[in-house]
Amino acid sequence: MNSFRSPAFSEVERGHRPPVEKTSLARFEEAISLTCAPVQIRPTGGARFSGALRSVRADGLLVAQLRTTPTAVTRTGRLLTSTDPEFVKLAWQRRGTSRLEQDGRRCVVPAGHLVAYETTRPYQLFSESASDGAWDAVIVAVPRDRLWPHARPISERTAIPVPAESGPGRALALLVEELTRCSDADPGTTQLAALHLADALTSMMLAVYAGLSPAAGPHRVTLADRIRAHALANLGDPGLCVESIAASLAVSVRQVHKACAQEGFTAAAWIRRQRLERIRRDLLDSALAGRSTAAIAARWGLLDVTHLARQFRAAFGESPAELRRAAG
Repeated sequence: MNSFRSPAFSEVERGHRPPVEKTSLARFEEAISLTCAPVQIRPTGGARFSGALRSVRADGLLVAQLRTTPTAVTRTGRLLTSTDPEFVKLAWQRRGTSRLEQDGRRCVVPAGHLVAYETTRPYQLFSESASDGAWDAVIVAVPRDRLWPHARPISERTAIPVPAESGPGRALALLVEELTRCSDADPGTTQLAALHLADALTSMMLAVYAGLSPAAGPHRVTLADRIRAHALANLGDPGLCVESIAASLAVSVRQVHKACAQEGFTAAAWIRRQRLERIRRDLLDSALAGRSTAAIAARWGLLDVTHLARQFRAAFGESPAELRRAAG
């Protein structure tokens, strides 16, 4: 697990001498590229370039606050390599607007909206300042394997703006905002806060994108999307199983198995993994140090802990007891 680190902040502005201008823009481009994946940045609109980047890591997620004058951010061609880290990016537009192009879709992202895109495929992002000259966005980069196996619903809905002023989109934006505030908290509490927020944010991303109506984009919500969303909402129910999911979604057990198989997973194994990850999170929570492993497992629907240690070791390389000892 990656602990929450103190924020690294860099701010660069174009100067008046050509060498300084070139160096400043290059420094900013390098900072953005090192933060996530290689990109090319070019000023647009003939304005003097200035930009600021503040980034933090939260339990494997990378959160970057960006301010720039109008720019074009491109990730195409030779910038894409098989050795680059794979991220699903969620951008929350706070001021100004953006134009995003990926997967053959083009959209305008106004202030107060969210949009997703991926580093594994080409994209272009054009920032346009508001009337006061400001462009401000928060970008959360989630490792693609962190979303396994439900990265697909998000991947199929890139470049589709989602309102962040109400409903699930608002809840997702609030989680992003809380992650950006973690850096100001007591160092003794930031790791725990980031752990919970990062976990909640990844779950909420799935809920938001699995719940997009067909009118929001060319891809429909699949049965597998609904299965995962239902399971996440009911992980604490000991009776959660393939049969209960089928009954709740008014489909057959066979349909549940088939829908999951088409996307390369089984419902039972996926539920087990989600429960184990949340049990691990709670075992690391110092506020729950006095609670037994069995009680924590029961919170997430596992009442029979006979095989928990074996499953836990298979998933994380250590038993619950070893994890707690290592955490002190």
